[in-house]
Amino acid sequence: MADRIAFKVITLKKNRGHGIARKVSIKNCTNELVAIMDADDISMYTRFEKQLNAFVEDSKLSAVGGQITEFIGTEENISGIRKVPLEHKNICIFMKKRCPFNHMTVMFKKSDVEKSGGYKDWYCNEDYYLWLRMMQKNCRFKNLPDVLVNVRVGDEMSARRGGMKYFLSEYRLQNYMLKKHIISVPRYVYNVLIRFGGEILASDKLRARLFKFFRAKIGEEEKDILRQNTIENRKFPPFSVVMSVYEKDNAEWFDTAAASILNQTVKPNEIVLVVDGPVPDSILKVIKKYQTLCMTGRCQEN
Repeated sequence: MADRIAFKVITLKKNRGHGIARKVSIKNCTNELVAIMDADDISMYTRFEKQLNAFVEDSKLSAVGGQITEFIGTEENISGIRKVPLEHKNICIFMKKRCPFNHMTVMFKKSDVEKSGGYKDWYCNEDYYLWLRMMQKNCRFKNLPDVLVNVRVGDEMSARRGGMKYFLSEYRLQNYMLKKHIISVPRYVYNVLIRFGGEILASDKLRARLFKFFRAKIGEEEKDILRQNTIENRKFPPFSVVMSVYEKDNAEWFDTAAASILNQTVKPNEIVLVVDGPVPDSILKVIKKYQTLCMTGRCQEN
């Protein structure tokens, strides 16, 4: 990939939420392959290369995700791994229970996302809703066994995954799955009850403990995977990275996340950033930094 990267910034006048921000960013991508990036996570430096390899090896794939590690405080303080199923068949089965992708790891074909209706405004579940509709359009999925993103977690994340608003979002999604005959009535009842217990009855503190309990522990095998470098002399198609940032994002974390896009063995030729409503000067300063880096072709120096 060329060192010079197009850095597009689209500013929304008011905060519209992740679903709309994703939709806007993808609309402004010029490439068929698009990778998702969150504003507070860190992509492993071979992430894009591994995903591009998967698309080159299987042209029928619509979306490729992977595993994540979760850390508290510093990047090295890893608390666990969220593992998701690897093959298409198992992903579709898992879809009936929970979201089968770690959203911040996904790279997909823009055309397949758009033919499925694209991202829609669905509180905290815009990605799960998209995968369901893509499955209904017979799109093919894959998750890599590799850890692709190191994800920042903490008590605030656990709090966001609970409460009446979050439960109602999940409840509506279960209704959709039942109506479209994706799940049976017994599975629907089970899914709703489990979510009611975890999102309404459980306290934020208990929910945080449950999240930690259900995460796999990181062992030596996973540590070896994190250190692996898979540089290959293969020609890859161009791809875009989409990202959104809003006023409550941490500028320092956003800076680290953006740096991880550039510190890749295979770089994108386009980054599309949606500024979701007014943001503080600290975030604007970070945006200016990466605009300058990309415009001057100094991405290698970051």
